Amino acid sequence: MAPDKVPLSASELRKRETVTIGARADPRRTIRTGKQAGLGHFPSHDYGLNKAWLDASMIACILLSWLKLLALDGDLAKAEPKTLRYRVLHAAARLVRGGRRRTLKIAAAWPWAEEITTAWQRIQAIPHPT
Repeated sequence: MAPDKVPLSASELRKRETVTIGARADPRRTIRTGKQAGLGHFPSHDYGLNKAWLDASMIACILLSWLKLLALDGDLAKAEPKTLRYRVLHAAARLVRGGRRRTLKIAAAWPWAEEITTAWQRIQAIPHPT
């Protein structure tokens, strides 16, 4: 594994968290991110359905924020949700289990395969709670 592809250290995570918190001070970016995650597109006139939609959209925003904070770097760490959907979330890949391990299988021809593999390794390196 290349030295720049190792899992993030605790100090690097703290630094990224500080940068991310500072970036949240821009309300235009926050609103744009929320709209791209579906916050501005309520599906119904029914309050209950719209509440469920809002909950799901907020969960999506939070999960994307944690993905960018913990696993991604470079351009993908600053990317908008539309870009992440195109480059990372819509990648043709399979999660295969065997030998008590999970392995990510992704086509090498995908332009962002290396970044996705690195993100997967960083997520796998996070210690599980006991």
